[in-house]
Amino acid sequence: MGPARNEAPKCPLGCENRMRMKIVVFSDLDATLLDAETYSWKSAEGGIDALKKREASLVMVTSKTLSEVGWLHEEVGFDDPFVFENGGGIAFRKETPVSEYLLSRGSKIDEFQGEGFAVVALGTRYEVLVKSLAEISAEVGTPLLGFSAMSDEEVAKATGLPAEQAAKARMRLFDEPFVTLERSKSLEAEIQDAAIRRGLDVVKGGRFWHLIGHGGKGKAVSILLEGFRKRYSELVSIGLGDSPNDFPFLQIVDIPVVLGKPLKTEPVLSLPERAHRHQVPGPKGWNRAVLDILATL
Repeated sequence: MGPARNEAPKCPLGCENRMRMKIVVFSDLDATLLDAETYSWKSAEGGIDALKKREASLVMVTSKTLSEVGWLHEEVGFDDPFVFENGGGIAFRKETPVSEYLLSRGSKIDEFQGEGFAVVALGTRYEVLVKSLAEISAEVGTPLLGFSAMSDEEVAKATGLPAEQAAKARMRLFDEPFVTLERSKSLEAEIQDAAIRRGLDVVKGGRFWHLIGHGGKGKAVSILLEGFRKRYSELVSIGLGDSPNDFPFLQIVDIPVVLGKPLKTEPVLSLPERAHRHQVPGPKGWNRAVLDILATL
């Protein structure tokens, strides 16, 4: 005899995860979850609490370093992986929902004991990027000032970060942020071409250009999406960002959101067609967007 009509059939151990809809939010940090001036996320507390009540996942996707994001990851209170240095690495705790998938991929896994995370290394190592940036600078005949050539105090002044956080921002593994005093479309094209000839890429963030040797935020998010899909049969992915280097991962989520007013230099063609535009930037806009989306799910 089968189960009574009003009684749910018993579920094998672990199948609850595969039966329940899983919400996964992929979020940029600067000028998105974090305020561009104060770096606070407190205005997004309502949305954060709502995600926790829905047992949703929050995956941070940022240009920040492992050292910068580790404490924030703990403070916000999610145990999900996060993408750092524009997709150069994926950091995760072992024995969390998608860790088994990440460990099974055969990728190089680095252990960062001081931070307590395992890291899937996706990018060209930092020392190679620093050398390449110096070569590109000489080739285009214009100074390109990277974080490696700046002091903690100079990075603090350029970013508005406290000195302690600026020091963490310089502890890089896969991404060299840089600035140039000269701005022109022709120079940008020259820098990009010089990077491509070296098997590298240049992406534009909110404050800096970044020299990278990997597939960017989009590649890292695609890996994590695959991991979540293997664990949950019904998945809704939400993405939030504010600048062009976020667009690749916004292209591959179910519900993409762009915060802030469009920039004159924003490459409109790379914006996801389905993107929701919230003109309020930072955590206030993030909070409103997340609450609005959750109300529809």
